[in-house]
Amino acid sequence: MKILHRYILSLLVRNFVIGLSTFVFLFLVVDFIDRIDNVLSEGASAWLIIQYFACRVPLMAQLMLPVALIFATLFTFGLLSKSSEITAMRASGVTVIWLARPLMIFGLGLSVLSLFLGEVIVPFSERRQKELYNIDIRQKDKKGGYSQSDFWWRHGNTFYAFDLFDSRTNTIHSLSQFDLTEDWRVTRRTDAKSAHWIDELLGWSMRDVTQYHFDTEPIAEEKLKSYTLPIREKPSDFYDVKSDPSTMSFSELRRFIKKLKRNGISTTQYQPDLYSKLAAPLIIFITGMLVLPFTLLPARSGSMALSSVAAISIAFLYYAVDSFSISMGRAELLPAFLAAWSANIVMGIVALVLNLGTEAPR
Repeated sequence: MKILHRYILSLLVRNFVIGLSTFVFLFLVVDFIDRIDNVLSEGASAWLIIQYFACRVPLMAQLMLPVALIFATLFTFGLLSKSSEITAMRASGVTVIWLARPLMIFGLGLSVLSLFLGEVIVPFSERRQKELYNIDIRQKDKKGGYSQSDFWWRHGNTFYAFDLFDSRTNTIHSLSQFDLTEDWRVTRRTDAKSAHWIDELLGWSMRDVTQYHFDTEPIAEEKLKSYTLPIREKPSDFYDVKSDPSTMSFSELRRFIKKLKRNGISTTQYQPDLYSKLAAPLIIFITGMLVLPFTLLPARSGSMALSSVAAISIAFLYYAVDSFSISMGRAELLPAFLAAWSANIVMGIVALVLNLGTEAPR
């Protein structure tokens, strides 16, 4: 790598680390202030609180990667332009695109990092922080109040619902099973206090079971100490139940969509989010290139204020375009794939035009 490239990259990395650390810290402070009343009222230990906020860091870092790169680009190239170093470099015959190679490489690297975080680290950390907050800190497993109405699924004419799945003990709490006929009459209801995963061969075993048979007169009630739960789901399958698409990996969301389709549930609202898993990381690279032309303005105007405002405004316009196109996709007004990639296509063209414009003679 050329000396100038190493010099620019070192400044870029330094400013990026400063920016990312600052933004993540501020988000942690805000989240801490928002959660502290609930945390203290439950008497959580300091170690639990540290674990909880540590698990919040990966998602916050992933969300702040584009913002941190905007900050780094503004301060790196803006200050170089302000001090006329960019002018001196260009006077030696190099182009802006040549000077921007470290930014391009760094931006692409961050896009790959974002993809890795979204596929591997963030889903695990988000599941863990929800377990810590709902089970250990707020102890909702003891109160039976963890997403009671959301955990349900269907197999044919059989419906299942439960209050809580504890992934650490592989236990389902407060399970209900409803067997229906073709004309939607309930023939049997099975309630169990818990269901525990044994192994791949034996599957699930329910404890403290009560069965109600509605196809007899009078309605028959049967109590059992244990009973087999005949479902195909394994413990790992419940990680995706009613998950936020923004915190699921591409593969997890795709499995989640397939499961909904099997159960006859519309997946239109999830399709744009699925394709966005691959499109979103490129936002980091494109926002960096969008901001770059505005950082060169101080060389001519002598002020970074206007250029910074313009750069940040057009970068956040990216998010507005992306949110709008994703919403259009969820409403089926745009094909899901096009909805996910529209912002990248539109703003990528804008970035290309702006950067080519910096090479025009003045």
